[in-house]
Amino acid sequence: MIFGKKNKKPKVKKNLKGIIYEWVETLGTALIMALIIRALFIQAYKIPTGSMEPTLLGSESSKNHQKRIGDHLLVEKITYGMLLPFTSIRLPGIRNIKRGDIVVFKYPYDPKKDYIKRVIGLPGERIQIINKDIYINGKKIAEPWLKHGKKHFNSNILFSEDESPRDNLGPLIIPKKGDIIRLADNKVYINNEFIYNQKLMLNYTISDYFSSLYIKINERKKSNLTKVTKGKYLVKYDCYLVMGDNRDCSSDSRYWGFLPFNYITGKPLVIYWPPTRVRVIK
Repeated sequence: MIFGKKNKKPKVKKNLKGIIYEWVETLGTALIMALIIRALFIQAYKIPTGSMEPTLLGSESSKNHQKRIGDHLLVEKITYGMLLPFTSIRLPGIRNIKRGDIVVFKYPYDPKKDYIKRVIGLPGERIQIINKDIYINGKKIAEPWLKHGKKHFNSNILFSEDESPRDNLGPLIIPKKGDIIRLADNKVYINNEFIYNQKLMLNYTISDYFSSLYIKINERKKSNLTKVTKGKYLVKYDCYLVMGDNRDCSSDSRYWGFLPFNYITGKPLVIYWPPTRVRVIK
């Protein structure tokens, strides 16, 4: 033994393949977790248009059409119940949808597109719009979210006052789960109650308003109706009437019909971008 010299530990050579494997495993696990979180719990969403202004800003200016950074949101999927990926199974939610809630949903005519609107009418309610004022079961409702009032605002979507659904609509009964809708002779009945309305716009009749949403979607096997007999349909999911806060420039239920619950994907939680707009969405 030689005194005065310390024993040196042998150097362990790092295995390059092992290091690469560890990194791939770590990144793969992180990616899988991110996909699970996105699919089940939370998702990023960008506001594309000005239909919800001034509550939520779109990526195009409502004044001069100059491009700008729209609000970027985090949308949570727990409140109304998580929809399991690749299935039609929805887990129980924390609470039911309320009037005034902002919801993100799959556009019924093109489920590849995500829309965001505010819930105005609830299942089973009778709704009517008279000169822009909204009446629920015969009573006018307050709309504190219309911060810039009922003035007309230009946007990339523009509807004129000549299109009657914009300012006047109904009365209509919003279908709820278990209702029977009957279409006969260009008339609509809900639970044997006759529902009538003048032409909604141009040659678009009240019968079209119901049948276009349900029967055309039925062709895509995504219908909210189950056929009972000829002309009679059972409603499978509660429906809602949704509208944009920028009321004169919003493509919403006034034009394309009621929103079935199974198309609703989540509730906006926060605006996370741009920095000057960061806030919790109430």
